[in-house]
Amino acid sequence: MPPKLEEMGRKISIALVLIISTTLTIQAQKIKVACLGNSITYGSGITNRQNLSYPAQLQYWLGQDYEVSNFGVSGATLLRKGNKPYWQEKAFANLKEYLPDIVIIKLGTNDSKPDNWQFKDEFKTDYIDLIHELNTLSSRPRLLLATPVPVFEDKWGITESVVRDEIAPMIKKIAKKENCDVVDLYEALQNQGRFFPDGVHPDPLGAELMVKEIFVKLFHKTSANNGAAFNTATHPVPSPEYRGEPAGWGAGNDWFSQHEAINNIKNNHQIDLVFLGNSITQAWGGPGRELWSPVTALWDSLYQARNAANFGISGDRTQHLLWRINNGNFDNIQPRAIVLTIGVNNFRVNTASEIVSGIKAIVRTLQRKLPSTEILLFGPLPAGAKSDDGFRKKYNEVHQGIAYLGQQARISYFNLADQFILPDGSLDYDLMRKDNIHLAPGGYHLWAKMIEPKLKEIFKD
Repeated sequence: MPPKLEEMGRKISIALVLIISTTLTIQAQKIKVACLGNSITYGSGITNRQNLSYPAQLQYWLGQDYEVSNFGVSGATLLRKGNKPYWQEKAFANLKEYLPDIVIIKLGTNDSKPDNWQFKDEFKTDYIDLIHELNTLSSRPRLLLATPVPVFEDKWGITESVVRDEIAPMIKKIAKKENCDVVDLYEALQNQGRFFPDGVHPDPLGAELMVKEIFVKLFHKTSANNGAAFNTATHPVPSPEYRGEPAGWGAGNDWFSQHEAINNIKNNHQIDLVFLGNSITQAWGGPGRELWSPVTALWDSLYQARNAANFGISGDRTQHLLWRINNGNFDNIQPRAIVLTIGVNNFRVNTASEIVSGIKAIVRTLQRKLPSTEILLFGPLPAGAKSDDGFRKKYNEVHQGIAYLGQQARISYFNLADQFILPDGSLDYDLMRKDNIHLAPGGYHLWAKMIEPKLKEIFKD
């Protein structure tokens, strides 16, 4: 090759390398999300706020292409003349240096205090100034203005009537004037006082409700975008459950401790049989789980020799199993069978068709990850006291939607309605507990009897 052509080729190669390298760098950059706010953003009162505050949960909802940073400051006000102006906090300077692509502004709760709200005539001007200052950042972030959540008990000077009647409406007007997106957290959580233990700050379940509203606002402005509402049942995320002893996890433990407990079982034992699900599955007990169980002897007699493991976590919904399957619980194992029981905890928040989609997504995910594993599919177990109960109707609709999965290879479908429901449509309380969801010991014995023929077939060697 002539020297000039060789040199030209070399330069072209270098240029191509630089272009590819730059492209890969751009692709690898995460979209940065800054959560600007007060103690509710910071996660005050939330144990394990690193995983359970609203910004931490938002990180899981957004996924690995995003980087969510918490710039919440307890007690902070939007008002410059408030008793703790966010403007003067180091967090605000850090946020601006961060150069976020998205900023979620959630201020106003502390402004409702009488000492602060005496300057209410300046709230609109100060808020607009904040918007304009953020607009000057070189990253030109998208701004999402969040109304304060409801105040369920006036406390520390924080006043519900001011939040409801003045601050929340004012923020919505500001958003419209400045052409910013707004998410109405007040309206979304106004009937959710059970998730606010001190009347002001949400617990992790309340924070999850905030995250859902923010997520939908960011990516699904209207259900018409894709012809259907956003389905939480198919969106893989960890659970915000934090109940320790009431969930049978031991004092001070949360959902993440149970996820890791399962990983420890998986990492230290041969596993050939997995029971996967929620509290109904969790109550089987089994080694490696510090859980209460009414049927420990039954587990030991039937499943210990089959190298069984209990992967049930109280409160789990379909989306939580989806996350667990792809985030550790099933890494480096190839169980011969999985007993899959899930869906009832979705009943209160999802339609039957949404739950069906969630269960189908779990089955597909298991099939991809564990192609040689047999799946014993139960979906939700019978629920609802009578045949006209809303839970019973949803139970029937879900099973109508998942029954066909039993026609696929390596899937056996089970519906326990005939065994657990009496001829008059009521639940059999010799098998079920009076909460109309969980099983009595007799229910576990019957359940075991129902699956034993299939397990004998799978473990016949």
